[in-house]
Amino acid sequence: MDSPRLIVVAHNVRSLRNVGTLFRTCDGAGVDELVLSGYTGTPPDRRIDKVALDAVDMVPWRHAPTEEDLEAVLADRFVIVLDQEVESVTLQELVIPPGRDVVLVACEELRGAQEDVLQHADVLLELPMRGGKTSLNVAMAAGIAMYAIADRLWGTPTSVLTKRAEPQPVREGVVTRGVTTGEERSTPLPEPRLGTKLE
Repeated sequence: MDSPRLIVVAHNVRSLRNVGTLFRTCDGAGVDELVLSGYTGTPPDRRIDKVALDAVDMVPWRHAPTEEDLEAVLADRFVIVLDQEVESVTLQELVIPPGRDVVLVACEELRGAQEDVLQHADVLLELPMRGGKTSLNVAMAAGIAMYAIADRLWGTPTSVLTKRAEPQPVREGVVTRGVTTGEERSTPLPEPRLGTKLE
């Protein structure tokens, strides 16, 4: 029996940077397909490419501009919609039926999922917000959810973890993995305070 597929839908996502982030995250999580539906922008676009870092060429994707196109993607699949509603469940409460392909739908940030998407949802998923903000960036929220769902569907063998044979070169004056190059500061950095930008 073939392993279930994971498809991510970005519905009415206005920011092309978020679209680029979704491409890159879908590649990392092993998503089978990214669907750009509604008015979500599509490649080719330099704003997507700048963030995707070539992932546009690695992730199978399609455009689904109409409601009928979106319905065809969602049909006969287990549909998880990221949305904050009274009936939403957490990742810990999420139950995915075995053997079914899964579609994770992430919608625009301001209004959330609209009725044309909600009517297809098998379950609504909400991420806990433990701080002062009430929501996450759409690409960030989708990334957290898709990694958790991928782990449920396929597990995470250590063989899928990327190992680098040689460390990446360190640019002058940049701190990376505990290694610093560049001139040493003559004065110590000030202690960070909440809500201040570090120079």
